[in-house]
Amino acid sequence: MDWRPDQPIYRQIADVIASRIVDASLREGTSIPSVRQLASDFRVNHLTVNKAYQSLIEDEVLCSKRGVGVFVCEGAQAKLRKSLQHHFFDIELPRVYDKALRLGISSTQLCDRFAQWEQEQ
Repeated sequence: MDWRPDQPIYRQIADVIASRIVDASLREGTSIPSVRQLASDFRVNHLTVNKAYQSLIEDEVLCSKRGVGVFVCEGAQAKLRKSLQHHFFDIELPRVYDKALRLGISSTQLCDRFAQWEQEQ
């Protein structure tokens, strides 16, 4: 994996796990790879992965069951989607809107393009 320099690696790992939960490749109630396994997969220190897991446990996305492992909490997908939607509408969409304005793209053109993409799906 290529790590971006603008964000701590543990946060990027947490984002990868969250993304997998949102797209349902990690399902609620299922166990996730051990800290050591994921550290090996990503070729990072196990303490970095542990910090990512702890962050997601604090956010109640992952649940730790002592002696058994770490699992995706029930309701995690909905919680993450809501958080990502909030981020999209409050952070990303205003950036797109500002860029569209600078490029002379109207809201009608944006809506038309969205409709076109929707039909292609």
